[in-house]
Amino acid sequence: MQHLMFTPHDRDTTLTRVLALAEADPRIDAAVITGSLGSGRADRWSDIDLDLLVSEGEACERVAGEWVERIGRELGVVHRYETAFGSTLVRGLFLPNGLLLDLAFTPSSDFSAWAPVRVAFDRSGRATAIAAAPESWSPTPDWHGEAGFAWHDVLHGCAAANRDRPWQALYFLQRLRNRTLALASERHGLDASEFKHVDDLPAGEREPLRASLVADLERGALLAAIEVATHAFLGELRRGDPQLAERLAPSLSRLLRASREAEPRDAPRRASGASADQAKSE
Repeated sequence: MQHLMFTPHDRDTTLTRVLALAEADPRIDAAVITGSLGSGRADRWSDIDLDLLVSEGEACERVAGEWVERIGRELGVVHRYETAFGSTLVRGLFLPNGLLLDLAFTPSSDFSAWAPVRVAFDRSGRATAIAAAPESWSPTPDWHGEAGFAWHDVLHGCAAANRDRPWQALYFLQRLRNRTLALASERHGLDASEFKHVDDLPAGEREPLRASLVADLERGALLAAIEVATHAFLGELRRGDPQLAERLAPSLSRLLRASREAEPRDAPRRASGASADQAKSE
């Protein structure tokens, strides 16, 4: 019976197969399992994150390209994405059973670890030594920088709602909410990327933002949600830069109040435009 989605057994079988290919490739010095599989936190939904350390003198770009072709032949690939982090090239391969195989290609001399990982094989021993003592890392919240983007989001979100551009207003609302949760994560010393730890935040820091979730795109609902998100952001900012929060609060409050009391300026124009279009069609 074919599974609708990969099982943990499918994932383990795929990992074993890829590791065998890597160990047979003399250009690969070591293979390091990262992510939840590497840290021992894997569950039924975990994918495969694998860092292949490329030998000195070999071009990562060429090795990565040949590996993508090889995995396509061996496992089949529905689609892929490409990105880079410093000298590390990442190729995300989406397999037919829904499994993501995230392959990283790092020059062997550039390998570092700042979280628990598992070394699958290591020809030189260098990766094993580095993995045994991962570098400590803790994010530093950028209170000042994020506050600048936050008031920008509030301003443009309110303007969009009053211009009858609800999807744009929603975009700025989501950005504002996400900034608040990301700063909270970093304040707790957690990696904020992809919201990996937002669900681990204290409930009291997450729950106030529930009221910023909208069920529709009606102007009043959007403006109310933006106001909730603004107060939540200011609350978070007070934990890191209280003076800046108090400086911003009065102006943002006036902006929110004026936005609520304003008439949507584009409504008459849109209505008349619709009438003109209707008249042309008659």
